[in-house]
Amino acid sequence: MKHTFLFLLVALIFSCNNNEAFINHKLTFEKMGDCSPGEKAGSMLSNIAGERYVFESCLDAAFDGTQYSVDRVGDSLVVSFPKTDGPKNAFNITLDIDAFPVYNFIVLDGKEAIPIRHVEK
Repeated sequence: MKHTFLFLLVALIFSCNNNEAFINHKLTFEKMGDCSPGEKAGSMLSNIAGERYVFESCLDAAFDGTQYSVDRVGDSLVVSFPKTDGPKNAFNITLDIDAFPVYNFIVLDGKEAIPIRHVEK
């Protein structure tokens, strides 16, 4: 009985120690209309489930929420949207990101890198 309990305890401890790198992300968007000059400030909400970024971006009018990428480059995450010469519309983007190991900067759609301060889990 003691050995079974000890084995289960050790198995539980090792199963909780998952150190594999990952980036989980989910994007929702709302088409706002024509692109306007000047950028509105975005916002970030950080909690134990990751970070939520809300920002406005001028994207292809045919954007459907699947043509984007989130890549790790060093200690940064780079969020990219494809650009074409076609018609553009302003979109309100909400991007939820949870990543391990933590990242210290994020680049949203080619703009300046934003330093990130994370909530400890």
